[in-house]
Amino acid sequence: MTNPIMVALDGSDKGKRALPVALALADIADTGLHLVRVIAPISERITNQAALVGLDAKKAPRRREAEEELVQSAQSLTTQSRRAVSWEVLEGADVARVLSAAAQQRSARAVVLGTRGASATGLAIVGSVADRVMRECPTPVVLVPPGASDLKGKQIEIRRFLVPLDGSATAARSIDFLLEVAHTKPLEFVLLEVVQNPADVPAIERRLQSAANRFHGRPVEAVPRIMLGNDVPSAIVAAVREFTVDMIAMSTRGEGGLRRLILGSVAEGVVRAGEVPVLLLTPTMLAASTDRDAAVGVPAR
Repeated sequence: MTNPIMVALDGSDKGKRALPVALALADIADTGLHLVRVIAPISERITNQAALVGLDAKKAPRRREAEEELVQSAQSLTTQSRRAVSWEVLEGADVARVLSAAAQQRSARAVVLGTRGASATGLAIVGSVADRVMRECPTPVVLVPPGASDLKGKQIEIRRFLVPLDGSATAARSIDFLLEVAHTKPLEFVLLEVVQNPADVPAIERRLQSAANRFHGRPVEAVPRIMLGNDVPSAIVAAVREFTVDMIAMSTRGEGGLRRLILGSVAEGVVRAGEVPVLLLTPTMLAASTDRDAAVGVPAR
């Protein structure tokens, strides 16, 4: 299967949230799905003991359980979508590393995974597998937050994207990605900038219009929008409802208002409080893209 949408499952409701989103993205890109579940490696001792009595260690109960889950999900998705659905159970102690390597090996269009709810410390992402994957994965990562739990078991469409910008070249890379990605459905992009000083509005309006003009001549609609506010994550979350968007698409490590997108509060705040999936262009992906541009002499954006 070429360039599938990869879905990380773990037997919990997080995966059930991720599946409808992955299927909607596959519909946009006209591609298949690849389901992955990572289990703890079987120890060498158990493998040796199994071999001594003529058993296959790969038929251990936890592996069978994982395989049965993926088979059932694949059959259901194939019936529902008529798209190609593959699956595999992988072993590894470092789940994030295994997922990132699988995404690279499969040349996945994106990796979709659900995030857990906030812990006792109030952190929804930091320290989790999702946090590691969105830092290290060489492909876009789509996080489906607990606030999107109503998506579970539904057939959804993703047509309108919210694209937060802040005037930086890094944040604008999300536009580059959206312009490059192949899609078979009409899409709409709401280009949003959160403004703290009303005096800056005229200049930002011109900047957003220039960004919207990049979509001219393509079968998409780009609409510039400005919101006033000091709390960037709250403004982005509010914009989701105000503009009725289906997904947020943003670059990581933007400057200005989005300067601390991963290690700071913006991405965490958006995912924790958000009610729609968030597509993130990861630092690893952006760094590789920048290196490729430099190698062929493409000027910095």
